[in-house]
Amino acid sequence: MKLKKRNIIIVIIIICISVLFVFFWNVNKNNKFYTLRLNGIIKDIKSNRKFENSKVAKFVGDSDFNYSFWIYAPDESDLKIGDSIYKAKDSENYQIYRIDSSGDYKFYKTLKNVP
Repeated sequence: MKLKKRNIIIVIIIICISVLFVFFWNVNKNNKFYTLRLNGIIKDIKSNRKFENSKVAKFVGDSDFNYSFWIYAPDESDLKIGDSIYKAKDSENYQIYRIDSSGDYKFYKTLKNVP
C-alpha cells in the first residue's frame, strides 16, 4: 500500500498539534506557579529528571492550590516533606519555613525558582 502525500501531511499536522498542546499546557502550569500566591505544606518530593537541581513538589495548602510544581532547589536539604512554603503573587522568590525542636515553624531559607 502506497502512502499518499495527503495522509502523511495529516499525520504530521496531528503530531505537531499534540506537541504544541503539551508545550502550552506545561507553560500554563509553570505560569500559574509564578502568578499565584502560595502558602502550603510540602506533602511529597520527587527528583526532576528533566532539569538538574530541581524537584517536583506536591503541595497541600489553599483550596485552589493543591498541585505539583517544579521547584529549583540546588541543595538536597533545601526542601523536606513537612516544610511550609510561602511565595508572594507574581514573584520567583519563596520562603521556606521548617519545624524547629519546639514544634513551631521558623524561617529557614529564601530560594529563587530559577537556576
